[in-house]
Amino acid sequence: MSKSAAILFVHNEVDTIGWWLAHHATIGFSTLIVCDDHSTDGTRAALSNAATLYDIRVQSADTTLPTRLERQTRFHKNALAQGRDEFDWMMILAADEYLHFETARSVAEFTAGATEATMAINWCLFGSSGRMTPSAFSPVETFTRHGLLSLPDHRVVRHLVQPRHLDNSLPDPFSALDRNAVWDEARILHFAASDRESFFKRDSSATPEQAWQNFDRNDAEYGGASRWLPESRRIASFMTQASLTDLYWRLKAVMTHADKPILQKLGLTPAQLSVSLSSRLQPQFRFCTLGESQRLMLDMQSGSLVPIGTTDTNFGRYNPLVMALEVSDTDIWNACLFVENPLPGRYLPLAGSPTLLPMVPLRIRIAENTVLSPVSGDEIHIAIPDHALTEIDSTVSLYSRMTPFMVLTAEGHNLAGLLRGIDRLPAPDASALGCAIAMLPFEEAERLSDAFPGVVPRNVRPARPSQS
Repeated sequence: MSKSAAILFVHNEVDTIGWWLAHHATIGFSTLIVCDDHSTDGTRAALSNAATLYDIRVQSADTTLPTRLERQTRFHKNALAQGRDEFDWMMILAADEYLHFETARSVAEFTAGATEATMAINWCLFGSSGRMTPSAFSPVETFTRHGLLSLPDHRVVRHLVQPRHLDNSLPDPFSALDRNAVWDEARILHFAASDRESFFKRDSSATPEQAWQNFDRNDAEYGGASRWLPESRRIASFMTQASLTDLYWRLKAVMTHADKPILQKLGLTPAQLSVSLSSRLQPQFRFCTLGESQRLMLDMQSGSLVPIGTTDTNFGRYNPLVMALEVSDTDIWNACLFVENPLPGRYLPLAGSPTLLPMVPLRIRIAENTVLSPVSGDEIHIAIPDHALTEIDSTVSLYSRMTPFMVLTAEGHNLAGLLRGIDRLPAPDASALGCAIAMLPFEEAERLSDAFPGVVPRNVRPARPSQS
């Protein structure tokens, strides 16, 4: 069987590195070889957690070389040389470049009929699609508009190469500038612009506004790459849950050792963790199914949410949805959405929610009867049959499903209470922890992310107050 590897040199890409890894695993690369150039934002931690799930070989850049370009060049040459005897095909990519095939289902299928040892694939430059701030969704989903084929930048190429046929030189991205770009069979989705805030934060140009104008191309709509999203989300969900499990153990250690430097970063003191500062009563939950004569269920075969009649007993295929509403005396109630029968190793797909967990955090505006994602701050439109939430009995089984979340939020939605909850929770529950983080105040969640870079995924961090 053909073996292939994607090669990546990366620095400070913590919020998108998971999507890059998930996408290139989805399209069929056997191995991902990644060199971290001493990132300071947690990229290395995200890579390490992902490497427990997939053949991701993580290296560190050679610090004896003074410039990033020299370190990158050395890594690229070494990776290609070391892969000659193992891989049939290899490809150098950047963190904002996603390989995409128009019809082929995998790298192996795309390269099966190759007659040359090198295959050049043109850039396709995607703009911001009007996005101003970072998104927790995949770039493939977030940025769907690109420049016209005639754009000169599209003559830049990346090469799928057979490493055993290479000499010591690297493939040249500018080797096809004299030829028109072609996207008939494949293209490199180049998300160079991303959102405006992230672009200017990178500060990689002496003339950033001019660079932004060059990269922010939104002339044509393209959704062909969305076919990779179901599988890339599935892989990304594993990475999210691995990171949150790692975070649980790190927080457990903080509670065990009363780590003062970490507590200082969190804005907490040992005294705040030793005694509960909350006098609120144990939160109460109301449990509802979505719909009355029909109920919204997860189709376990298709992965979609569908309305099913209450007399349909095919529960091997259909898994009823349950919403747990946290009773509040305010107009906004926190809620968690999950399926009646647990989803081990899977996530609940809900359009509009970036949270890749078996349980989805929500925020309900009771008076307006609207549902929001606490992570994106945007409204989520759930096609509830009959437009009805039907309250059901609060059974022991339902409460047991909520127990880890209730332990983490028993003292309210605040960071000190979360850590005391971690101390009481005997084993990690990534879904409960992700939901609890999503319901923290924005500033406290950001302090948690800063204290533990790389293990607090963006897709569980709450939106800025202005977004919610």
